[in-house]
Amino acid sequence: MRIGAAAVAACMLVWGGAARAGEDTIFQYSTIDALVAGVYDGEMTFAELARHGDLGLGTFNALDGEMLAFDGVFWRITHDGKVHAVPPEALTPFATVTPFEADTSFALEGDLDMTALAALLDSHLADRNTPVAVRIDGIFTALTIRAPERQQKPYPGLAEALKSQNTWQHDDIEGTMVGFWFPAWMASLDPPVWHLHFLSADQTVGGHVLALEIGAVTVGLDPSPDMALVLPRTQAFADAEISP
Repeated sequence: MRIGAAAVAACMLVWGGAARAGEDTIFQYSTIDALVAGVYDGEMTFAELARHGDLGLGTFNALDGEMLAFDGVFWRITHDGKVHAVPPEALTPFATVTPFEADTSFALEGDLDMTALAALLDSHLADRNTPVAVRIDGIFTALTIRAPERQQKPYPGLAEALKSQNTWQHDDIEGTMVGFWFPAWMASLDPPVWHLHFLSADQTVGGHVLALEIGAVTVGLDPSPDMALVLPRTQAFADAEISP
């Protein structure tokens, strides 16, 4: 259901801009390999995360939903498909954000699927070794998205946890995708692919993007030569068997 404006104003988390001095810095909490290993609890609040960027993606403690942020507002999509504003006290086990300001922008129109879109975005990379944030706004003629189910301890690994995910398919849907591309040598930190999350323009539909076809969209790319990484200070992270 659509969130009322008054409810959003009361509980939404809005980026405060404290990190603007490092505007070409990607900030990340934990690593993708830790998440794959089942480290689903962290101690970083979204209030703290929001100090480091206004666009990004991630998840929530217990793997309870998908997160994305843009224009300084943070959103949560849960296993039932509902969209929620993120309260500042919510915790994340894995998230990546940046103060987004596109260095390159262009329009696209046509039937590009995920593979074709990724190849086209690759062609706009300044180099093959610098991480890039991306924002895509417009119409998607086909879209498949997912959200995971909240997990119970002892936590399974990510592959097992995602067996209970919900997926949805939509046609001719308008909205915003945000995400990142990381080079292959950083694969232990982040997936070396175009990792995208989506939110519909009416804020009723969202999730992790599994497949797509674009209609007419605009794309913004923001390469970030600096990166700040904070690791969890939890016993679960300290004890985890984390492998590449």
